[in-house]
Amino acid sequence: MTVRREPPALLLLSNMYPSASDPVFGSFVAKQVEALRAAGAPVRVVASARGRAGTLGTLARYTSLAARTKVAALFHRDFDVIVGHFLYPTAWLAQIASILSGRPYVVVAHGLDVASVQGPGLLARLSLAATRRASLVVAVSRALEVRIRAELDLPAAMPTAVINMGVDRSIFTPGAGDGARADLGWAAAEKVALFAGNLIERKGVDVLVEAFAELHARGACDRLAIAGDGPLRDLLVLQASALGVDGAVEFLGAVEATTLARLMAAADVFVLPSREEPLGVVLLEAMACATPVVASSVGGIPEIVGEGCGRLVEPDDAAALAAGMEAVLSHGKDEYVVAVLEVAAANDVNANAARLLDEVAKATGSAR
Repeated sequence: MTVRREPPALLLLSNMYPSASDPVFGSFVAKQVEALRAAGAPVRVVASARGRAGTLGTLARYTSLAARTKVAALFHRDFDVIVGHFLYPTAWLAQIASILSGRPYVVVAHGLDVASVQGPGLLARLSLAATRRASLVVAVSRALEVRIRAELDLPAAMPTAVINMGVDRSIFTPGAGDGARADLGWAAAEKVALFAGNLIERKGVDVLVEAFAELHARGACDRLAIAGDGPLRDLLVLQASALGVDGAVEFLGAVEATTLARLMAAADVFVLPSREEPLGVVLLEAMACATPVVASSVGGIPEIVGEGCGRLVEPDDAAALAAGMEAVLSHGKDEYVVAVLEVAAANDVNANAARLLDEVAKATGSAR
């Protein structure tokens, strides 16, 4: 007789989580929690929303997260496994919860946290040591898994798995753009490129603005929409003005998921010109909206942007980025629909949550 095993109950720790004041911060973690629960796994969440900036604000967030983690581990104990998102400092907190509760722990690496645990300071050393003692390390891309193995000196026998956060195809769909162009003031004949993400150095948005200016001068691209915010916004506004395209570059600010889906489905091409990127879930979201992509060939991006999905280009090369964008725009979206939707389906958030539960149960022997 086959015995049906229930998925393990989880205590999920994360130092990023959305809140009413900032629904975008760590929203991918919250979306995975929904998918884990939909797969039948009870999930208790202990997480931090975005707080005050600066050292004192970060210290307050981490102190609060540590205190709430200890309470959950000591007094609730309604979980089989601890899952810590981000190695720094959550791997250390997951280890503390494991010691206090007697439950095993798993950690999920997202990219920048791999560098953080190799940095100076006691918290980095504690987080790195905790990472090396986990029952399983999950990386969001194959490239990140290789980097973790090479840089963090994990025990040879430690299991690792590659599972990205996945895309919510109930929100990011081709139909999300119905009527969006008219609402946004985009003419039907306009060729529109879209970027979404933090306006920070590693995202390479300055390279995108330069590439767009070249295309706009030739009439190959009419509008660049930039969704997101960050410390480089004012410099990017100045750059667009200096290049004479300030009237054609639209800064939309941070947007929530349903609005982002409308933008993606309405755009002709989505562009991610990152200088560094562990994976780029935003690319999966664009592809789920049936929109082709142009992205830098860095990190885990080549793992999800395959032939027929758009173009991969070298980072920090405005001419190459412009050429890739022009090629995709000239072919039109219809040529890419089948390929991009197939990639999005293969990276569905619910399927990936189920895979995570399988790997956790296998590594910890914790299926109920």
